[in-house]
Amino acid sequence: MDGEARRLRAALWLVTWFVWRVWVPGGVDAAACAEPVSESLVEGRTTAVRCDGRGAPLRGAAKLLYGGRLDPNHDDAASLAVLPGLGPARAAAVVEARRAGRYERVEDLGRVRGIGETTIERLRPWLVFGDPGPVASPDGGK
Repeated sequence: MDGEARRLRAALWLVTWFVWRVWVPGGVDAAACAEPVSESLVEGRTTAVRCDGRGAPLRGAAKLLYGGRLDPNHDDAASLAVLPGLGPARAAAVVEARRAGRYERVEDLGRVRGIGETTIERLRPWLVFGDPGPVASPDGGK
């Protein structure tokens, strides 16, 4: 495993630990950050947040920290990889399977190899399927 992969794995572990051990379902105290927005983005994901409501919507796994959910039709593999039961390989498979059509509900993830009923139930509280916009391409539009 090269240095970049090792750093990515460590970052994913840290975010996963934070979400599962520190984050309380329902998000942070609304009074502490009533309108979280992205202060800065790197590779399309939020890297800094401000709470004044003036900025772009949160992107990527940062949405989870403020009570948001991820959309498997739009979020990238790096963001989806922090979800319980996915990891980098299954998250990449979820993104790749978008070519077959959008996910309408969490059970649709069952068409991805390696995702069964147990994983689907673990993912249910962390996903949203409401955005009817175009499905993001697996290569991120590149």
